[in-house]
Amino acid sequence: MDPVSLVPAPDALPVHWLWLQLFLTVTTFLHLVAMNVLLGSGYVAFVSSFTRKEGAHILSKKIGEKLPFVLAFTINFGVAPLLFLQTLYGQFFYTSTVLMASYWMAIVGLLIVTYYAAYVFHLRFDALAHLRTFVIGFAFLLLLVISFFFTNNISLMQMPESWSHYFANRNGWLVNYDDATLFPRYLHFVVSGIAVGSLAVAVLYDYKKKRGDAEAVQWVKQGCRWFSIATGVNFGIGFWFLGTLPPSTHDASTFVGMLFAVVLYGSIASAAVSLVKAMTYRVIPAAIWTLLTVFLMVVARDLVRISYLKPFLSLSDLPVTPQYSPFVLFIVFFVGVGFLVRWLLHVACKSKEVNP
Repeated sequence: MDPVSLVPAPDALPVHWLWLQLFLTVTTFLHLVAMNVLLGSGYVAFVSSFTRKEGAHILSKKIGEKLPFVLAFTINFGVAPLLFLQTLYGQFFYTSTVLMASYWMAIVGLLIVTYYAAYVFHLRFDALAHLRTFVIGFAFLLLLVISFFFTNNISLMQMPESWSHYFANRNGWLVNYDDATLFPRYLHFVVSGIAVGSLAVAVLYDYKKKRGDAEAVQWVKQGCRWFSIATGVNFGIGFWFLGTLPPSTHDASTFVGMLFAVVLYGSIASAAVSLVKAMTYRVIPAAIWTLLTVFLMVVARDLVRISYLKPFLSLSDLPVTPQYSPFVLFIVFFVGVGFLVRWLLHVACKSKEVNP
């Protein structure tokens, strides 16, 4: 069967595709930063519950206080990139979502259960005693499952040639095992989440250290060590992931392939710098270089998607029916919410918790 015949006709865009691609990249970056902090800090809290190191109990409790809020940020920051993805690649994304509909619909329930687990871990931390390890471990496991569902959807979306498997599996449980990148892609994002979450712990305790907390130093160093180990492991997974990509995605003779090569080398260099900074416990420089790495990887991911879909879609050929007012309104609210979130975080950092 010709996979081109399975691709629905695209809808008209309200503005030029470059604007939509720009905001897709920016909002995806914000979502991935929050998601990585959530996944990684959840992992740190889970692992800390097994260690007898002095202060590990307090570290796990402190992370538990932040998890519900980070989860809320992650979900809300995920709305905008999902909408831009649907606008630009709707004919691919909607189709892939239907093909794995059973998994996709389950995400809502899994997120609700994860929310409950995060709040139980926070509000009943002391009362749970040894059960707290099970609760945070369960929440972390659910996050891993949700991450795999998203990875599978993106994989199906980028490979219309795999859609014909639906005719042998019509119940919405389709997993794209034909994609050689599926598991290295998934592991690459999971391990990067552990790295970023560990660095977030170091940033948190670096802030506490500057406010006079003498106990914070050990967790600054431990967070940097966790980050360094995870980043080192992820270099290997990243090269595995790169090796499974189709040659067309990094063909330097094409414009997109050349851009991908430049962005890829830039992300490797920035990741190496962040690793060096973390190994010398220079937390803030390590965090800045890590954010740059994440942004470059988001750009690389977008370029890979364009290469994958090149036989089926040319963004420049998409029809445009100008509707500028909704887009301008979005930009106004996007900037306004950005300032509001910044103010809320500033107030939260300056204020102390008040218990009734």
